[in-house]
Amino acid sequence: MAKTIGILGASGAVGKKLTKELLGNTKNNVVIAGRKEKKLREIYNKFDKIIDICSVDAGSKKSLKKFYSKIDMVVNCSGPTHTFKTLPAEAAIEETIPYVESGMSILNECDKNIQEINQNAKGKGILMVTGAGVFPGLSRVLLELASRRFVKVDNVKVSVIFNDPLSMGSAVDMLLESRKPVEVFENGQWIIQKLGSMRDVVCFAPPFNNQHVFASPPADTQLHFPTNIQNFTLKLGTPGFLSDIVVLVHSINTANYRLTELLARYLKYASQINQYLAPRGLAIRMDAAGKKSNNAVSEKMVVNLQHPDTFVATATAIACGVNFLLENNLKKTGLFTFGEIIDPIWLLKKLQSKQFLVTGI
Repeated sequence: MAKTIGILGASGAVGKKLTKELLGNTKNNVVIAGRKEKKLREIYNKFDKIIDICSVDAGSKKSLKKFYSKIDMVVNCSGPTHTFKTLPAEAAIEETIPYVESGMSILNECDKNIQEINQNAKGKGILMVTGAGVFPGLSRVLLELASRRFVKVDNVKVSVIFNDPLSMGSAVDMLLESRKPVEVFENGQWIIQKLGSMRDVVCFAPPFNNQHVFASPPADTQLHFPTNIQNFTLKLGTPGFLSDIVVLVHSINTANYRLTELLARYLKYASQINQYLAPRGLAIRMDAAGKKSNNAVSEKMVVNLQHPDTFVATATAIACGVNFLLENNLKKTGLFTFGEIIDPIWLLKKLQSKQFLVTGI
């Protein structure tokens, strides 16, 4: 029986590509939503599987609930996420709608108790997926792959580098993220970087940086971290020129939204220029070492993923995951990332057939 998928933020960079990907690769119907209904109708006026187009304010629970009443699952691609934070997720819990989030607004909103959101979703018996795109989605998929390949993972390092033009929403989010502290996973425990912030995770030397801070979302967001992984490091990077802009504006007080938006315009412009200075797209590499049995000799595995367009890569990964969730009656409830609920080999092989270069699986 066909389901109805609702896409929130369908006029954005990821939302547009996700909608078209789902329309071409699903038997299900689609309802699209965004701030500007007229713009949505101009983009999607020729697609038969779109059964409704809605104007929705992601910052209004009343508006969200009206949208959710029409659908069986929501995929949230709207932004900038700091303006509405976890509101779309909270409304989905109240309406008992399975929820998929392309970004990380749940993970980033650490002052909202992540455990509370997880427990509320479990209480309503619904599945919630956050960070479903390329990061932390695919990096978490690789982490799960290592966890399943080895009985004991001695160490695993995931390196992510990406370079694409920023949308205004992602530019604003990037600015605000640059002011948040990060935590580092070292020797089996989380250590707060006293001087750390997202600016330290960004590359500094063009075209790519060799000096990184190994970081991951704070410990309370890692709800289901694999217990057989001893040491984990995550290396993030963007090409140098864009990084320099982030560092430049980092010291400016961006608490005021008008100032943040103004700075974001410059950051967006810088990201467009950056395309001429460094390769586009996404590259993820996982280096892992572990034992396949307790007495075995340690073995190594290296997996690489590449895609020429990060937005398309994000949309493709989400579309594969959404179809998997709709086709399989998963019993899991609560808050997860795709890497924790989807067979990593299945997903990586799916991506191989969709413009991803995947080696090492």
